[in-house]
Amino acid sequence: MKVKPFSLPLKVTVEAQVNPSEDTEKVKIAIQNIIRFIEPDISQNKIIASTSDEKSLYLIYEQIRDKQILSVVRRLLLANKSQDETYILLNKQAAFVGKLNICEDENESPLGPIKLKVQSPYIKDFVDWLAPE
Repeated sequence: MKVKPFSLPLKVTVEAQVNPSEDTEKVKIAIQNIIRFIEPDISQNKIIASTSDEKSLYLIYEQIRDKQILSVVRRLLLANKSQDETYILLNKQAAFVGKLNICEDENESPLGPIKLKVQSPYIKDFVDWLAPE
């Protein structure tokens, strides 16, 4: 599938809690399986990574089309929008095996979700790019 580039400025931030029962390295792998080209920082019991490269979202772009969940992703991005940012929650276990599984709320991921936050002065354009109507 050919991904149409998003050429407007944006910042992508990914964060996930690392529970005492989890291996930090496995949580890092889960993040990198879904969000490409980032190197997460590990601090205490949290992993955070940021990038301004929209190519890091290409795998998500493709998977939401393959899984035909554009309307769900769009609804959640719009519902979670606040001024110039929005977010979606991803299941950590699914991400570990390279699968995209969107969570409606934090309780849907037993070990806690991966939070994918996007900031841009063009946030509406971003939503239209990632999950068009």
